[in-house]
Amino acid sequence: MPESVEEPADKITPDTDACADTTETSESADKAVSSTDLPGHTEIERPSAENAEDYRGDDETGFDPTLSLPPELAKKVNADILTSVPYIDNYYNQTYCYLVPRDPKSLYAIWEVGQSTRDYLKEQFGADFFNHNRLILRISQVTGIEFSGKNALSFFEIDDRLDDKVEYWLNVQPDNDYIAEIGYRAKGTEFFEVVARSNTARAPKGYPTGHEPHRNWTKIEVDPNTFVVPVKPEDWRFNQYHYWKERTHAAPEEKGYWSLVLHQHLPFVRHPEYRVSLEEQWFFEAVVSVYTQLINMFWRLERDKIDFRLTVSLTPSLLAMMQDPMLKKRASAHIDQCIALATRERDNSHGAPYHDTVEHILHKFWVAKEVFDAYEGDLTRGYRDFQNLGKLEVITCPATHMLLPLYLHQPEAIRAELATACKQYERTFGRAPRGIWLPEHAFTPGLDKFLAEFGIKWFLVNANGMTEGDTRSQYGTNAPVITPNGVACFGIDQETRNTVWSRDGGYPGHPNYKEWYRDLGYESDWDYLPEYFKTANVRRNTGLKYYRITSKTSELGDKDYYKPLWAEGTVHEQAGQFVYYRGAQANHVNHTSGTKPHVLSAYDAELFGHWWEEGPLWLESVFRKLCCDQVEVRPVTPSEYLAEKPDHQKLMPGASSWGKKDYFQTWVDGREYQPNCWVYRHFFRLQDKMAELATKHLECEDELVIRALNQAGRSLLLAVASDWGFLMETGQAVRYSEIQIVSHIARTKALLEQIEKGKIDENYLCTLESADTIFPYEDMDYKVFARA
Repeated sequence: MPESVEEPADKITPDTDACADTTETSESADKAVSSTDLPGHTEIERPSAENAEDYRGDDETGFDPTLSLPPELAKKVNADILTSVPYIDNYYNQTYCYLVPRDPKSLYAIWEVGQSTRDYLKEQFGADFFNHNRLILRISQVTGIEFSGKNALSFFEIDDRLDDKVEYWLNVQPDNDYIAEIGYRAKGTEFFEVVARSNTARAPKGYPTGHEPHRNWTKIEVDPNTFVVPVKPEDWRFNQYHYWKERTHAAPEEKGYWSLVLHQHLPFVRHPEYRVSLEEQWFFEAVVSVYTQLINMFWRLERDKIDFRLTVSLTPSLLAMMQDPMLKKRASAHIDQCIALATRERDNSHGAPYHDTVEHILHKFWVAKEVFDAYEGDLTRGYRDFQNLGKLEVITCPATHMLLPLYLHQPEAIRAELATACKQYERTFGRAPRGIWLPEHAFTPGLDKFLAEFGIKWFLVNANGMTEGDTRSQYGTNAPVITPNGVACFGIDQETRNTVWSRDGGYPGHPNYKEWYRDLGYESDWDYLPEYFKTANVRRNTGLKYYRITSKTSELGDKDYYKPLWAEGTVHEQAGQFVYYRGAQANHVNHTSGTKPHVLSAYDAELFGHWWEEGPLWLESVFRKLCCDQVEVRPVTPSEYLAEKPDHQKLMPGASSWGKKDYFQTWVDGREYQPNCWVYRHFFRLQDKMAELATKHLECEDELVIRALNQAGRSLLLAVASDWGFLMETGQAVRYSEIQIVSHIARTKALLEQIEKGKIDENYLCTLESADTIFPYEDMDYKVFARA
């Protein structure tokens, strides 16, 4: 490491061998000169260790509503609304029934019989109706038919003291459609008085499809977004993959293709009511360790004219956070705090065994600051630049990461998620998205028609989604398929997933790599830590980690000090192995099937830099080796591949996700302690009410009502994010997740009730508009919730 790493360099001279696997030891991120005018170096005001501890936010609370509202509306904000946890009724006193798919052998039934229905039954059949009749749950198997109420292929009934219940877990047969009905039956009779009928729910298949009821091929048209970048003759490598594809130089024909897709996502977390929010740190840490480091990697590859292909999803919630003025301001302060603390540690560690590690960390923090400041805090501009350069493909994701297969019976909810996402994407990137990352890779047959409706060309599924389709997959995950509605579907390669994903058995678990769970924030004396890192008297991560994994069996207290050069050597060794195995994989499939495989690797981006600190350097080494050290696998984006190879098997993938056991169990969990399935009663009822009011007010011109409907839409979208159910199921941030769900449910209900009664509380509305800013007026339109 250089003797000083905190000062940004004015100019970096590229290595004589641009493809050499050398760790970049420049004193800051490197300038990339290209036709897209990528940002260069900026003069950075250095935070000091002394004044950094005086961080107090914008005022006593850091709450400045004028960042999101005009001054005349900001005056109406009541911050107390945001700091209180609301109470919500568990039930709605309405009559309804829903089925929620969980796994191949179980469905979750929820229902309620409202007072108006009870009064009607008494009026029709006598005041003592409920003394002689009991509630029955009938489950009809309706696969392949339009259910009339009397033509079920088979049915079974649940008679289990249901008058005292509002939910039930059902055992069903895989790969079948079911409808539930609740009704009443008099003792000793066969009469069944139906009061509510559910949606149709399909149980996933749960086993590979071994037969071929059809074997058809079809074609898709996709814009590849590739072109030749004007460069000097000696920089020809920056267009290498284009030359390779066009056969304009002597490289042999490729044996296969490889695509890498990184999912960049965080739930929308914004708390202006607090000076420092612990949960906002999720975003700030990712800015420092992931997003800025990846963009810096792009800069370095562009500087050395190394061709690369990468696909990233930038979810709408993350895009909104990257563009939010308050969060940009706070993220900048967070980076300054990290630099100040690391500088103090550097100055105090001369002669210590971890001094080189501190220098290494401080360099990373300065890289984060330079990248962040180069784009004035809006990192989406960096991704847009490299997409415009043809090296990167940015794809979208449903608006708030809602688990779409559970809402197939509410098409308005799915359309709202997709319409809002596409509108935001087009505003940010100046074009429509070609691909989409489905939240949790959750898919079920029928979703593809919604994707096609919004011009989406391709999506990803877990491997079992390909093997459990409506016909046998010819090539598994080695080639995409095209759904009946004309959308391409790529299966995720399991081999590369296991190689990289697993911390225990994969690359990130190597003994030479950084131990994530040893952080200065938890190990230093309390009084030594700056006030910023002691918010709410809670210790938290500082990013200063001085130890390596050492071994799989060593206890946390027995870890050895981290050696940056050891980690660097391991990175290049593993990158070389990964690239070699991609060539071997392509050759094997090519030899056994006679086709060139397309292998798609997909990971959460937070793995690279956050959980696995060396991850960005590993990615860069892989890109350099692919470009310079092999001629067997050609990297492509999925859109580029489809444009070049448009003909594929026609197949409808099966229901699947990359959650627990490959289906929907993670988000539909009824365990006794900290369940998460209770949320769907609220989500489904509120989606129906939102659709009703949006449809009713399609021609509305009342500005206050329009604002209230838009904010109700934001609150509902925030409530249904799959992240909260995931965190509850895994036992992480459970209380916070519950509060987020309850708060957004309460806000949605309150606004919808105010709209329905014609009495909108503008102070309440302004408060929510100042806090839940996820989709500004140009992105949010309540009409997307309206029924077709």
